[in-house]
Amino acid sequence: MSESELEYESRAVERLTLFSDAVVAIAITLLAIDLPVPEGNTVAEFWSQVRHYDGHYAAFLISFVVIAATWSNHHEIFRYLKRADPWLRIVNTAWLLTIVLNPFATKLLTDSGPDTLDTRPLRFGFYALLQVLESVSLFAMLRHMDSRGQAPDAPRPLVSDMAWRSWSLMVAFGLSIPVFFVTSDAWVLWIAGPLLLGRLHWLPHRNHPSRQDDPPPPAGR
Repeated sequence: MSESELEYESRAVERLTLFSDAVVAIAITLLAIDLPVPEGNTVAEFWSQVRHYDGHYAAFLISFVVIAATWSNHHEIFRYLKRADPWLRIVNTAWLLTIVLNPFATKLLTDSGPDTLDTRPLRFGFYALLQVLESVSLFAMLRHMDSRGQAPDAPRPLVSDMAWRSWSLMVAFGLSIPVFFVTSDAWVLWIAGPLLLGRLHWLPHRNHPSRQDDPPPPAGR
C-alpha cells in the first residue's frame, strides 16, 4: 500500500473514531437532561424528594456506567485500527444506534406508570435487549477487525478480554429478560453477572501463574 493510501486510510479511521466519540458524548449527556430536580423548603422536604426520585437517579447511574464501559471497550480496540471497510462502518453505525437509544430506554425504566407483570418485562426487557444488541455489535466489530487484520498491533490478551467482556454482558442482560416476568429485581443480574463472569475469567490466570513467577530452584540442583 502506497504512502498516500495509508494516509487516506488513517484519515478515514480518524473520522470514524471522532464521529463515534461525538455520538457517544451526546447520548451520555442526554441522560442527565430529564433528571428530576428535587425541591423543598426544608432539608427534610428536600431529601424526601431525593428519595422519591431515587429510581431516576439509579437508572441514570446504571446507563452512564453502561455507556461509559462500552465506549471504553470501543476506544481500546479502535486505537489499534489501521483501516476500515464498509462492513465495519455498518456495524459501527448499528452500535451507535444502540447508544443513542439508551436515553429513551432509560426513560422507560423510570416510567411512572403501573409496574405490572405485563409492562415490567416490556420496559426493563427492552432496556436489557438494547444492551445485548450493543454488546453483539461491539463483539462483531472486534471479530471482523481481528479476522481481517485491521488492527494488527492489538495485543492478543486485549482482544481476548474484550471478547469475554462482550459475552459477559450479553449473558447478564440476556438472562435478565425472562427473569423480569417473575420479579422486578432481575436488574441485579446487570451488575452481578459481569462481575461474576469476570471473576471466573481471571480465576484460571490466578490459579496458574506464569512460570517466570516461580521461585528459582535451590542452588546445587
